[in-house]
Amino acid sequence: MSRHVKVVLPDPVADQLTELARGTGQPPATLASRMLQAGVAEAAIDGRVMPPRRARRLVARKRDERARWLEPYGGSASWRAEMWGAIVALHGRYPRALGALKDGWWTDETHTETLCALATWRAEIDEAGEDPREELAFQAQLADYARALRGEGGGVTKAWSPGAPPTQWAER
Repeated sequence: MSRHVKVVLPDPVADQLTELARGTGQPPATLASRMLQAGVAEAAIDGRVMPPRRARRLVARKRDERARWLEPYGGSASWRAEMWGAIVALHGRYPRALGALKDGWWTDETHTETLCALATWRAEIDEAGEDPREELAFQAQLADYARALRGEGGGVTKAWSPGAPPTQWAER
């Protein structure tokens, strides 16, 4: 995304800019933009301003493609294997928050989609997170899910113990 900014220069500076631009074969506005960007980048390096926050690259999905945390239409054994590993890793990283997760969670779409979304979100923060608010939002959502897990009824049930995926997950 870009923004149009109007800059007023004194005549002598505008003349110098025009002369410099002529030497590079660029329009004066293009050269001025590059010079301003370089100056702001230098100020960020020197610590005089915060470095710019890079925008996330949004890649448009194909019309029939689902979000990364949802199983592709028609099923996918590789997606299931990858996601199971990500959920096991998530549980290993946050055992207290996910300690009330019941065995058989994969038979409930709500739990499946929530865990897949949390695992995908965690991976995205780990790979490309730049804003601490992303981490805070993730931790708040994880805490909400942990409260929901602890509040589920259902009597005495066995807590989930991470390991190899069950047949119902792998063959689904």
